[in-house]
Amino acid sequence: MTIANEPKLLKRTAAIMLDYGLYLIFFTWLVITYGVPNDEGGYTLSNDPKGWWILVAWLVYFPVVESIKGQTLGKFILGLRVVSMNGKSISFVQAFKRHLVDVLDFFFFGIVAFITVKNTPHHQRVGDLFAGTIVVGGDDFKCSSCREQLILTPNELRNRQFVCSACNAANRI
Repeated sequence: MTIANEPKLLKRTAAIMLDYGLYLIFFTWLVITYGVPNDEGGYTLSNDPKGWWILVAWLVYFPVVESIKGQTLGKFILGLRVVSMNGKSISFVQAFKRHLVDVLDFFFFGIVAFITVKNTPHHQRVGDLFAGTIVVGGDDFKCSSCREQLILTPNELRNRQFVCSACNAANRI
């Protein structure tokens, strides 16, 4: 069954850029604040427990926040949400698995994610395929009877049908 939504590449890319931009700001602050200048003109956090905060921040911001809210700040701003393939909230394990392969998805400026999102029936990147998740949202549909504009739930998208909340008419996508 194909979900009627589009890949939303622009929205998804903007959300990723926002999220990893925030992470990069934290990373840069941590390295400059607690790093030691090295011979190459940069900073090093080697053998320093503060370096673990880079991993902790990644764990908290991406898997933890996404498993609790279903979205990071970038996805929230752009109206996107991550759900399980059955339309329910994702677990921490699913969120962790999704982001565990970010390096692969974003390889060579995101070409792997772009190819998989464009060519999979549910517009999933490798992390979504691995975790059994899907990115939804940003879609709105009009009722065929009353023309009311509606935002559909993940289950309505998966089932390719919905009942209009304004006039109770059954609609197919």
